[in-house]
Formats: sequence, C-alpha cells, structure tokens
Amino acid sequence: VQAKMPEVSPQKRKREEDIRTLELVVATRENTARLGYFVDDTVLNPGLGIPFYKTVLEGANYEHATWKDQACVRTSQIHWRDDQTVTWLERHLEMTQGFIIVGRNPGLFVLGEPTHDREDLDEKQRKLPDPSWIKAYIIPAGMGLIIKQGTWHDFPVSCGPPVSAFILNTEEVVAALASMPTAAPMDHGDCFKLRMADHWDFTMKFPDPRPFVQKHGLAPCPVANSIMGVEGYGAGMKRKEVMAGWAGGAKVFVVPVVNVEVFLPGCGGPGIQPHLQSVPEIANKSWRDYGNRRGLQRLSQMFKDLGIPATAVINSEAAKVDFVAKALKESGWELGARGINNSSGAAKMSREEEQNYFKQCLDDLQASLGKRPSTWLTPGFSVTERTPEIAASAGIECYLDFADDDVPYHLVHEDGKQTLCLPYCMETNDFSLVLTKNHDPRQYAQVIEDHVRQLAKEDREKVVCLGMHTFVAGTPARVLALSEALGRLKQVPGVRFATAAEVCGAVTKC
Repeated sequence: VQAKMPEVSPQKRKREEDIRTLELVVATRENTARLGYFVDDTVLNPGLGIPFYKTVLEGANYEHATWKDQACVRTSQIHWRDDQTVTWLERHLEMTQGFIIVGRNPGLFVLGEPTHDREDLDEKQRKLPDPSWIKAYIIPAGMGLIIKQGTWHDFPVSCGPPVSAFILNTEEVVAALASMPTAAPMDHGDCFKLRMADHWDFTMKFPDPRPFVQKHGLAPCPVANSIMGVEGYGAGMKRKEVMAGWAGGAKVFVVPVVNVEVFLPGCGGPGIQPHLQSVPEIANKSWRDYGNRRGLQRLSQMFKDLGIPATAVINSEAAKVDFVAKALKESGWELGARGINNSSGAAKMSREEEQNYFKQCLDDLQASLGKRPSTWLTPGFSVTERTPEIAASAGIECYLDFADDDVPYHLVHEDGKQTLCLPYCMETNDFSLVLTKNHDPRQYAQVIEDHVRQLAKEDREKVVCLGMHTFVAGTPARVLALSEALGRLKQVPGVRFATAAEVCGAVTKC
C-alpha cells in the first residue's frame, strides 16, 4: 500500500486552513538517527588505536559520511529572520553534509526524512519530501549533524541571536548556489532543490524558536522575542492606516464599551477589598455579582436617558444568566464578545484550541442573545500571537485588544484576512482610573471628559473607547458623575458617540 502524500498540483492555496506549523524539538542522537549522524561530546566507535596517544580516546571514521569530489570546508554566521516560512528544501544523493554549531547560540534546522528509498512510495512521490516526516530541530551550541544522503533540509536558521556554523559540503554545491542570481529550484548535479509552493497548496512554517530556546535554557542570555510579529500586532499581521475622511466631519468618535463578565468559582477576580483572601471569599465576589444584578441595568438606563449608543462586550457564560440576557436584549446596545468567562483567556492555547474557543463563545452568544457578535475584546488581554488572525477568520469585524493609538486602523494578515482595530484606551478605563489610580467618582468622570475634549481640539479624526465594568462604572455615585460628564460632552462640537460597529461601518464606507 502506497503512503498518501499530497498531489503535485497548482491549486489555489486554501489560506484559511492550510498553514501547517512544524513541531519544534531539541535535536538528540535518538530523534535524528534517520536524518544523520549526531555530533556531540560523545566519542563514537572508540578505539582507533594510535599507540602514542596515551591520554586520547579516538573514534573511528563515520563509516557512511562521504563528500563528493572536492570537499568545501567553511564557516558561516546566520542572523535572525522574521519570516518563519519553509520556502525551500533540498537533498543530495551522492554525498553527506556536516553542520556543527560553534559559539554559544543554538541553531534551527528544518529536516525531513529521506524519501528516495521508501518502498511505500511511487517514483513520483520519491522525488518529494513527505510533509508528515518534517520537523524543526534545535541543535544546541557545540553540537551538530552530518546529514545522511537523501535527507531533506534547508540552511540553518537563527534562534534569535546570530548563530555560527562550521560547514562541510562540496565545491559542486557551493558553486551551483553561487552562480544563481536569485533563489530558484535546482536540479544540477547532486543538488536537487525545490520550492515548496510549486508542489503543495499549503504553507509550511516553523514556530518562532525564541520562546522555545529560552524555556529550555539553550540560549546563554535572554533572547529578544517579538512573538507578536514584526509590527507587534500578531504573527503575520500588519497595520494598514484608515483613509482620511472616515469620520464624516466629526473630530472624535466616543465608543462606550461596557464589559459584562463572570468569573469561575474559586478563581478570584478584581476586588474592592483585595486583602480579603478567605476561602470561600464572598465579599469581592458579591461586589462583582452586584455589577450584573444592578450595575448593568443602571448603566443601560443611563445611556437610554442620555440618548447615547454603547457597545457591550460579553462573556458567553454571563449571557446564559437569565436576568443578564434580558437586560442586554432590552439595552439597545451593540452586543459584542468577550470570551467565555473572565477567569480564562487564550494564552497558551494551541491554534485548534483557540479556534474552538472563538467558535464556542460566538455560538453561545448567538444562542443566548439572538445575534452573532462582530466585535471582540479578549478577557484580560490574554492572547496568543494568533488571536488577531483567528478573530478575523471567525468573522470579527471590530477588534479591541490593542491600546496604542487614538485612531482606528486595519489589521491585515498575510493571507488577506483583516479586521478593524479600535484602540481600547487604558487612560479612560474605569479599572485604570478607579482601581489603580483610586479616583473618586467625580475625578473619574472628569478625566474622561478632559480626555475627549482634548482629542476634539486636535488635528486628525480620532476614536476613544471608554472601558466600563458593570461592578465599577455601574455603581450609583459613578453613574451620577458619569451621566453629567457625558451629557456635557454631547454638546462639544465635533464629538460624536457611537458603537464599535458604527465606527466600523463609517470606516468601511470611506
């Protein structure tokens, strides 16, 4: 029975599901045995037997290591690259190659087991690597690998800091590579190199190795780690500015964002008296529960009285509580998503787990509230490097997880998916102002008013989210002070209140 391998096909890439991430492992003698001959401080086949080397343990030659024609012995230093795509793989059937990591920093090698001699493959399949047999191996400093004939490989990759390698191959390979003005497939002598995209309709990537080498103690010092991608907006995400004129004459759009949350029993949460730590702890829990029982309704009535729209971001488990769902349906707010509960976010989830997390949250909110949300705020900013991409794939049109500007901007993934980011301002958030800075209700409301008034004086169209929690902003004294401040802001020229969805719609129309 022949092994199933992807057909050679120029099919259009199915970008939604066909980014395949390689397993990242530390290379050992055992897990590289089918790929090459592992080199470390162990002397293999000792007993070469030079009589006068009394204090030396000599090993015999590597029996199957061979270099075709003239050997080329050189060193190379490889620097960090931001792209983790596996673009090329090559193999050699008439020689082996040696890579020894020298210096203090590890190196990453993408390696696939030989296919040329596999009896379960046909002739066509033997000319290609088997994606299921490819991994990303971290070779620690001071170790190396002599690659067996037929092993699929690419050139070593940096794990953050520059990595130096002592390399053994042949003049034929070096001359062939040096003669090419640009990278291209090769079938020259013993150098067979292919472009992955010419043979598969998926993109193969290896994970960012920097967190891995740091976790396993393979780097001598902390490694600079831009796990959130080159621009800091997530792996594969780039920022794209919104065209001027999107605000339709307004100077600043103000988006009230009401957080409706629940916390798992026994997991704690924000506290008005955090020194209370007994188990069970009932005072702070009751304070949080007050928000959904009374604060939610109070904020809803305040916004109705003021004629101001708002967006709620809701834990899907909160929406399953009858009186919470009733208040939200009667509020007239845009109903957005805030994960499943506020005790757990997406951090440390795998891609599949996070995709299921989004689906469960959105499915449950749709079932509880009658409409599928298109706005998202991650609980506790507990994200992975994939969260913006997965949000866009899940149909999220308005994304609130970043807090780095006063203007909206698009987040565009390398495969074309995109979402609109409305920065979630930390300076106008009730947690920041009340729980961190200890502002009283009047100070809290005044900071919000001053912030918006200043933005309205400045050039360029702005947006500001007012983050509120039902158990903080929804208390009587804060609602009183807040309603007066928001009422005054309604009269400020250029200030317009809106939901996140309305801002998204305005940007889309521009």
